[in-house]
Amino acid sequence: MNIIYFANYFPPTSGAAAICTHKIVEYLARRGHNVLVLTPGDKGKSFKANNLKIFESSVNLNMKSSSSIVKFPISLFFSHFENLLRFIIKINFFFKPQLILSQYHTYHYATVVGGLLSKLLKVPHAIRSHDIFIDLKSKSFSFRTLFPIIYPQIYRSIQSCDVDYVQTTEMKNYLQKIKLFKNVEFKILHNGVDLNLFKPSKNQEFLKEKYGCDTIISFIGLMSEDTGIHNFIKVLPEVFKHHKETHLLLIGDGPYKKYALNLIKKLKLKNQVHFLGILPHEEIPFYVNNSDIGIGRITHEDLWRYFVPVKCLEYMACNKPFITTPVSQDVIKNNDVGILLRKNFTDKEIVYEMNSLIEDKSLQRKLGKTGIEKIHNSFNWEKILSEFSKDIVNLVER
Repeated sequence: MNIIYFANYFPPTSGAAAICTHKIVEYLARRGHNVLVLTPGDKGKSFKANNLKIFESSVNLNMKSSSSIVKFPISLFFSHFENLLRFIIKINFFFKPQLILSQYHTYHYATVVGGLLSKLLKVPHAIRSHDIFIDLKSKSFSFRTLFPIIYPQIYRSIQSCDVDYVQTTEMKNYLQKIKLFKNVEFKILHNGVDLNLFKPSKNQEFLKEKYGCDTIISFIGLMSEDTGIHNFIKVLPEVFKHHKETHLLLIGDGPYKKYALNLIKKLKLKNQVHFLGILPHEEIPFYVNNSDIGIGRITHEDLWRYFVPVKCLEYMACNKPFITTPVSQDVIKNNDVGILLRKNFTDKEIVYEMNSLIEDKSLQRKLGKTGIEKIHNSFNWEKILSEFSKDIVNLVER
């Protein structure tokens, strides 16, 4: 089957949306489908990891980017229309898609152009919703000005799709209550984790020996206001006061990187905090396995309870507990795989929960064991994408 995938985030851009979309199309290509990814050439404020390996596993997977003439934030919608026009004028003569996939975000036009092409070619359109809300407070003035203009078209694009694959039960329940979407079919397609890549390893003491510590905490992902890494860093002096042999690894990049590094310097934490920057995804399991505890989102924003953070799944797959504010109950419920902070958490609560988890090794093992069991049951990419592949074939056939 020939498939076009309109995606705003795709390697070499880093981040959960890029990683998940890459896994989806890579799996489909390995199963013999011909997949063409159309993505912006200008990723605006996204952060690139140019050493990521792409397309090495299949000749059935290809990518074409728009030009980078138009810059962020105009590129959020212009680049997708550019790709649509290029497909109609040039590519459609030799690549006849039987299915249009598109990546839904609240602030770009991938699903809008996916819907237009679906109507033009009279082929099904399936959406994969990465998010359904946006934290505008963390965005630039130009973005906040543009957003009310572009959002209604993006929002309504869900209405005309054949099926919308959403991340979580919470997302599905929320969208099904909206009258505009009463005729839309919603199905759950969790973010997953590659169990061939993320699994417990034997050597988990290398970094402790390197840094001369007995406990390692790790944060992996985008350093931004909505991930809340700064909320964790600012309480570290209290944590380190009681645990002088505990260190923190920061892996990633983002608009809050400079702020976070300045905060580390100001609080005199440089000897116990190690900033490693963006790393290739295949290297992340080494650092997770050499850690004892992971950090999820530490934010007061309630919208994240609709999501499945990939970083938390990766901690779980390596048998590691984590601490986070509310995320989907599909991932964590009643503190079964990690420590859940209240939405209105205080600094004292973070310190108390972090200290308790560092000190209680038996609790770490218990949470880790439950986490890896849940990963194998519900978040194994191979199982998830096997069902997804069958489902879209049935969608095209009917």
